[in-house]
Amino acid sequence: MKANPRVLFVDDDAPLRTAFERTLKPHGYEIDLATGGQDALEKAGAQKYAVIATDYRMPQMNGLEVIEALKSLQPDATFMLVSGECDLDLALDAVNQHAVSFVVPKPWDTQELLGLIQRSIEQYSTKCDQREMVVENERIIEQKTRLGKALAQSEEQLAELLLNALDLRDHETRAHCRRVSRYAEMLGKKLELNDSELRDIRKGALLHDVGKIGIPDSILLKPGKLTDEEWVTMRTHTDMGGHLVQAIPGLAGAYDIVTQHHEKWDGSGYPRGLQSEEIALGARIFMIADTLDAILSDRPYRQGAPIEVARQEIQKFAGTQFDPYVVQNFLDVDPQFWMDVRKEFPDEPDPRRVNS
Repeated sequence: MKANPRVLFVDDDAPLRTAFERTLKPHGYEIDLATGGQDALEKAGAQKYAVIATDYRMPQMNGLEVIEALKSLQPDATFMLVSGECDLDLALDAVNQHAVSFVVPKPWDTQELLGLIQRSIEQYSTKCDQREMVVENERIIEQKTRLGKALAQSEEQLAELLLNALDLRDHETRAHCRRVSRYAEMLGKKLELNDSELRDIRKGALLHDVGKIGIPDSILLKPGKLTDEEWVTMRTHTDMGGHLVQAIPGLAGAYDIVTQHHEKWDGSGYPRGLQSEEIALGARIFMIADTLDAILSDRPYRQGAPIEVARQEIQKFAGTQFDPYVVQNFLDVDPQFWMDVRKEFPDEPDPRRVNS
């Protein structure tokens, strides 16, 4: 519950302090009285005031000096100068140089003083409400930011769990997925995608083959060439993966890459024969990342090619397999970056085949 706004009156004259209190007290105002500048500073250090009214002529510190000393302690307060010396020069100096809102002559008019006090308290309450609103908004923004980071972290942890599950089926998956995720993220940054889009690209690249969890071992791990019928089954991994990530809160952003990573710019890909910009940008980025890793990686029937061969091959298929604009951005990346990522995530031997 909020405390009622308070008024501080500073005057070295005891009868005037009493008169000020008697004027305001019947109207429900909370009032503190100070005998001078030092007393006012002590009270202002312990209590917030909506209104601070002070006499001008006092020993040690005059009223304007008191106000200057109190301004930093009471930034939201309305300051009044209540004085018998209300000549024009003093009033102008008080208002223009010392943040005084009202100059009230002694003896004061009770109704006028009450009106100024009430107006000042209303202004104070408005300032406090606005300040509290700003603080609350900042708190909400901070909480949303922290929650967003926590959700992003949990989403990527969930993606890692699915990747681990797939790795148990197809051991070559883990390092490959980490590399293409890093490759795709770099291309996304080159294309100036925002943080949310980059996060979806990372998740999509990590999980692009997650649908292979549903492919039988006899097809997934077959050492030789697949039959036409087996290829039909293998190609269902894009839709199976799409259904899987779409059903998990936090992973739906991976859907486009998971379902479209085998589409081609000219429409000759699968599963839907999408072409050109019908294909999601994330998937167009991923196609290049995936092809790059395939060309650079060793296979049972060939050794991985040098980076320059990979760059030439990808450039060759710009406009047919790949989005030409994304290819140009790929070619603008220092080739050493791709090789550094390969060193960071090298393929590991399959422990299931060590003793075979």
